[in-house]
Parts: sequence; C-alpha cells; structure tokens
Amino acid sequence: MSKVILGEFIFDTSSNFLFSGEKELEAEPQVLELLAYLYLHRDRYISLQELHEHVWSGRVVSDTAVRGTIKKLRNLFDDTNVADPKYIKSLSKRGYKLVCYISEYTDFVTPDHKLSATTMIEGMAEVSGGYTARPEQFEPIVFQPTKILTIACFIVFGVLILLLLFFSPRGKPESDISELWHLPSQVITTISGEKKGLTVSPDGRYLAFIGRLNQSEPWQIYLKNRKTKDIHLLSTSAQQPSMLEFNNDNSLFVVDEVVGNSSVYLLVLDENKRVVSEQPLVNFFMIFRVSPGQQQGEWFINAMDAEQGTAMLYRWQSQSNTLERVQARSSALDHIYHSVHSPDGQWLASAILRSGQEYWLEIQEVRSQRTVYSKATQARVGRLEWLNGNSLMKLDEQQLSIVSLSSGSEQILLEQGEDQITDFSIANSDNRLYLLRNSDSVEPVFRELILTPELSEGRIVNAVSGTLMMSYAEHDHIYYAVVSDQNKRMLVKYDQSSGNKETLFSTHKKLELLDIHPEQGVLLLHVGDQLLVVNVSKSSVEIVSSSKSLLDSQAAFSSDGQSVYFGQLIVGDWELHQFDRASQRSKRLALGYRSAREYSHGFIAVTENGALHQLDSGFRQVRALGYSINTEFISRWYVKNQSLIWSDFDFVSTWLNQLDFVSGEFRQASFPYEKMRPRFAINQNGSRVLYSSRGTRMTSLSGIDLSGYLIK
Repeated sequence: MSKVILGEFIFDTSSNFLFSGEKELEAEPQVLELLAYLYLHRDRYISLQELHEHVWSGRVVSDTAVRGTIKKLRNLFDDTNVADPKYIKSLSKRGYKLVCYISEYTDFVTPDHKLSATTMIEGMAEVSGGYTARPEQFEPIVFQPTKILTIACFIVFGVLILLLLFFSPRGKPESDISELWHLPSQVITTISGEKKGLTVSPDGRYLAFIGRLNQSEPWQIYLKNRKTKDIHLLSTSAQQPSMLEFNNDNSLFVVDEVVGNSSVYLLVLDENKRVVSEQPLVNFFMIFRVSPGQQQGEWFINAMDAEQGTAMLYRWQSQSNTLERVQARSSALDHIYHSVHSPDGQWLASAILRSGQEYWLEIQEVRSQRTVYSKATQARVGRLEWLNGNSLMKLDEQQLSIVSLSSGSEQILLEQGEDQITDFSIANSDNRLYLLRNSDSVEPVFRELILTPELSEGRIVNAVSGTLMMSYAEHDHIYYAVVSDQNKRMLVKYDQSSGNKETLFSTHKKLELLDIHPEQGVLLLHVGDQLLVVNVSKSSVEIVSSSKSLLDSQAAFSSDGQSVYFGQLIVGDWELHQFDRASQRSKRLALGYRSAREYSHGFIAVTENGALHQLDSGFRQVRALGYSINTEFISRWYVKNQSLIWSDFDFVSTWLNQLDFVSGEFRQASFPYEKMRPRFAINQNGSRVLYSSRGTRMTSLSGIDLSGYLIK
C-alpha cells in the first residue's frame, strides 16, 4: 500500500507526502527522500556513508549537511530528545534507524469477526506509535446496576487514595491559601440579569462586563466606577460581544463573536468614560480570546481563519496593523483556543482542545518554545490569568484552581456547584479577585414546533434534571435524553407521563445522540472518537467506526436501519462510508461527501463545504440543490418524505430551513439563538421539531481582598 502509519503520522510512499492528522506537513524534498530511504530499509541501521551514496547520489555534500537533514526530519516528528528517541534512533558507528511503530494504513475497519468495544480500543492502542499511554478500558452499556455500583465504589476509593497522595505534605508549602475562601466576599451592585466577559482596568478603577437584563434583550457593554459606584452603558456596533480586555485605562477591546465574521473592535473612551470612537481592527471566521503581549501595542489573538480551519494563536501589532501566526498545532483536530503570557513574558499558557475530544493545559517557555507543563483538564477552560510569574489561576466547568509552575502542582480553590463561577478577573493594583457567579441554576427548556407553514408552537416537554439534548422515541410521551451528571454523560430513556427513567448507557467521554430507528430499536451514538450502535432490546453495542480521524457529526441510519452512513476525514479529504450491521463491515461509497440521508429514490448528500446534492441509488450525482447547510456539530439536518429540514446559526440567530426538493419550495424561520438552539430533533413522520432554549441566569458580581494571600 502507498500509505503507511509511522507512529502518529501517515506517510505516502508513492508521493513522499507526510501527514499529521489531516494536515500535510511542509518539508524540504531532501528531508522526505531521507525518510523514504529509512522506511525502505526500516529493518536495519543505515550508515552515514550509505546515506551519502543513495540519498545524495551524484552530489557531494558534507557529513554536517547530512546530519543537518536528519535533524530537520527529527524536528518534523518533534523527536528532539536524542537520549530517548521515538522515531529515529542513532548508534555510534552503526548509523540511523526508524524505531517508531510502522503499519499499513487502511481507510476503514473490516474485521473478520465481531469485536467487542474493549477489543477494538485495545487494537487501536497498538497503532498509536508504541509509546503513548494505553487507553482506559471501555464498558459502554450500563445494564447491571449492582456491578456498576461495586465498580464505582472501587473507583471512588482509588481516586481518594490518589488525591491523598497528591495533596499530602511535601515539605513547607509555597504559600498558605487554605483560608482564601473563608475571606469575606463583598457583593458589588450592578445591573440585574446575566453577565459575562469580566475585566479590570490597569489602574483598578473600573470594572467592565457584558450584560443583559433578560434573554430577549441584546448583550451590551457596561463600565462600573469602583469609587463612585456609577455604571455607564458603552455604545458599540458589536452584534454578539463575547469578551472584553482593557487596552489601557481609556480604551477597551471588544470581541464580536459572530460565526463567519468575528471581529475585534477598539472602543476609545474620553475622561468621563464615554465612547468617543469605535475602530474595527481585525476579522476572522471565529475569534476566541484576545490577550496583551509584552511590547507596547502587541496583542495576541486566538482565532480560526476558516470554517474547516484550526484555532491558532496570532500576534497583532496595533501600531503597524500587522498580523502574523505565532503558534499552531500539528493536527487539524487540535485547537489553541485560549492563551495568555506571564507578566514577565517568560511563559505562555495555552488551553488546547486535542483531537476534538480532550482538553489540555500547556505552559511553554517563550524563548525556547519548550513545554514545561502539560496536563489534561477535566473540562473546557473558560479563563486563565497569571497571578505572578510563577502561578496561574484557571477556571473550568469543574473548578477554580491555581497551577504552580515551580512545583507542577494544581490546588483547587473552589469546586463548581449550583452557585457556579462563570468568569473572574484580578485587579493587580490592589490585589483583589472579582468573580461572576450564577446565583441560580437554569435548566434548558425543551419545546415543540409543529411543522406547518406557520410553524405553530407545540407543547413544553418536561425533562430530567441535567438534560443536554432530547429526541423522540417510539411513543409521543417517551423520549431519549443525554443527561449530564458532574463529569459523566448518560443516555436515558424517559417516560414523561410517569416520570420514570432508565439509564441505558454511561461514559465519561463526550456523548451525542445522532439518530434513532424505532422499528429496529437501535440508537446511533457519537462517543469520544467512536460511532456506536446501541441495540436497546438486545443490550448490545456495535462499533461503527473507531478512529482518530475526524468523524462528521451527522451520521444516520439507512431507512431500514440495517446500515449506517457516516463521513470521515482521511488525509485531508472527506469520504462517505457505509457500515453494514449484519456483516459488521464498512466500505467506502463516495469521495467528497461528509454525510448522507436516504430517501425513496436515492440519497441527499452534503459535500465537504456543506453544499446539498441529490444522488441516485448508485451514489451518482443527479443535481445540485442550490442550498448549503451548516456543518458545525451543533447543527442538525434531516430528510423526511421529500423535504429537507436543517438548522443554521451565528450565535445571534438560529434559522430553521425547510426545502421541498421535488417542487423547490423553500421556507425559512428565524429565532433568537438563546430561544432556539440549533441542535434539534424531529419525529418519524417529520411533523414536529423538538428543540431547547436557555433561560436567563441571574449573575452576581463579588470581590475578594487577597491582601496577605498573594500566591508566590
């Protein structure tokens, strides 16, 4: 085969292309020729003289030049530790050899026999490079409560032991923060309603935040004078302000989080802190964070430049209005979505989403780009802020904590509970910590729409506490729901009329319910990096796909429920696959498509850019429909009878679209984003839509005096 797996990389031997994830790596031709020769003779060491004769045949180069090319290849693999090589090993007087895991590359899994989930995951571990940690055992179905309780007790007991070992005294601690949360918390009067995007001016005199009185109001920017207690409303043209950052005492950066056209604005203020000008600065497809650099006018922006792009870190110079990329991950599945430099400019802390599934915190030394701290986090990091040059405060969905760079330890300050912390900021001028807290927990409300031309409102559907998403089951009063319980996700079957619920599936990984086939009694789930079919009646699981390659989140059953159609990104190209449940085998159907739905005369398929096409039963294109869908994972699309129903959004609005692809009739309805989230479900005959809306939370602002408790 022309494609082979080299550790965590894919090498195309026919064209000498090297891929990391879905991204082709840039390298000099001589570097890749060297790799090809090492692969061809992977069973032995290659001497320096042999490399001269075969890789540099007919050319006279020095030994230093050859060693320099080998160093470039090692850098390409990020294999710079010569004492413990992962890819290229060198031995004195013998030469160089590839020592990574090497295997043929296959596009899809074709097992000769049915594999259990545990067997499949263990098999995937064997092609992970030979040096990565072995994945945890996976037992997806929760059908034995007694067994689960016993296992849970052992897990809890083990975790307690680890925590005691981790936090046991190791000499004198760097600082005593045990009494931090016993300090009095002063509630600060602001507007009522919901708030986010908290920041403090450099002189500590002003607090800025984004707020709204209720869900139907737009988000607006407010400035509070800490001394006079006055609150100013700052005018801005931002449609969806998501974060703020002071440029100096008299100007403020605003991020406008509109999907496809996110912008950074600069609000310039007068002496009375009124807006005198608003300047648009930079645009991206999506902007996540803005943070100050070390030089005057230097700012760093975490952003994505295209819909299928990767969140990277950019440097923007305000004086010259220049933009350059300063950091990116090696894979299209890894995103750097939040970065902040230490006050002395020595360290860069970054929150990273790896492979679309795992959240990590990494700290690098800026000058050498050496990673000095790397640790998985239990949840997405919402805010990072340096306390000083050695300690970092981190807020995620589970806890507020402090990371000590010198000891490499993390100390939890506060566990997230019902009174959840949503944001914080530190005023270094007087050593005060400001917190935004949701004073009440607001569960999403699930509503129905009747798909008439007028889109009439249906009933409100009661949901289990912690429900993230719901879908119709076989009867009007029975639903399937994905429920969050701390860091665990559960799939439950819920009877609204009786209130009874049955847990069908449990995992600590990301869980989505993609499709249901009531007649077959099967559910299609996206769990971590796997697609699974859960057969409720037989209490069994079928693995559709288990791959580190990106899976499209719009997989679906065939009309008879015997197959699953799913898209997979393979070395930069989307491929449409069919999984046959009877044979437990997959096959590739077509290139260039990422999802498909079956109907009576063929298929409706979506290209990599979201364009809708009508295909015949042999997956040959009949015609383009002239419409495109949103391919983000929180959007949904369905085919019912001869109608297409899909959602689109930009965080300001959600659009529900209906297209009769026979007559060409098109209808569209618009809703505020908070009133209708784009992830929706539809019943079997296509007459009703089930969606969620989020109520307005009451957010309080409080301050804590940290004098005498500064972490060193």
